[in-house]
Amino acid sequence: MKKHSIILISILIIVLCLFFGFFFWKKYEIQNTNKIFTQQKPRIKAFFDYNYNGINEITLTSLQENPTGVVHIKGYLNGDEDLWIDAGLFDSSGVETVNSAKEVDEQFLKNENEENIKTVSEIQQEKNSKKQ
Repeated sequence: MKKHSIILISILIIVLCLFFGFFFWKKYEIQNTNKIFTQQKPRIKAFFDYNYNGINEITLTSLQENPTGVVHIKGYLNGDEDLWIDAGLFDSSGVETVNSAKEVDEQFLKNENEENIKTVSEIQQEKNSKKQ
């Protein structure tokens, strides 16, 4: 009987450790997601403000990592989930361009940017050169 009690208590401890490990991992994942959203949303906003007209709201919904290790920020524009966006974090500099639904380009792309959409780094360089 004593042997069964020890086995039962051991199993209970293992299950509790797994449960709390999962709980803390999920909490860490949510904090990491919020941190990345906070850091990258201004870059995504700058991209859309410069290259597009009529983008009033950017909603970021999830992070996904593809098999090559590139993190993608998913979301949508102007409260319309059909106007999806996908911003890749390819290196430590952050989001440079944002992929979007075909309808986004058709409805909101500025005419002067049809042939040459600028990256966030190019936008920042242009703003810095204007300040000097």
